[in-house]
Amino acid sequence: MLRITASRSVRLVATSVAAVAAGVVLLSGCSLPVPGQAPVRDESGAITESNDRTDVFALRVGDCLLDAGSATEVTDTPTVPCGEPHDYEVFHSADLSGDEFPGAEAVGAEADQICYDAFTPFVGTAYEESVLEFDYYMPTEGSWEAGDREILCLVYDTQAQVTGGLAGVAR
Repeated sequence: MLRITASRSVRLVATSVAAVAAGVVLLSGCSLPVPGQAPVRDESGAITESNDRTDVFALRVGDCLLDAGSATEVTDTPTVPCGEPHDYEVFHSADLSGDEFPGAEAVGAEADQICYDAFTPFVGTAYEESVLEFDYYMPTEGSWEAGDREILCLVYDTQAQVTGGLAGVAR
């Protein structure tokens, strides 16, 4: 999986391949040899214990993450219960279709639009008016060949860590 970070101005022209390519930071999730771990969850599915190495393919909507740093390729990410300070929250998941990998830029443009469209219903305020931002995880060519089609949208506050969920915060 790749993690894409685009600036607010880039996302406002979300479907422009050139714009997405100009403003991205990539984190890949398909080439490190040591896999991450499954998180410990309660009956409702919420993470109950911090984990420095949660497998990115085990992430679900509602999971809270710590910043994984600036590594260019990752298979795992630190997770914490959402009641603890965290950097990101997974707020939406969608699967792409197709047999052939359409390329990172095309997948990124589609992922950007998916997360943009899901942002307002989740946060409760329009993206353009919000102080919050979003990133996303998306398939790499290698993970696509292994069957990965999932886009995971991540919401975050640029000013500080968050404690608790961001659903409906309207800010």
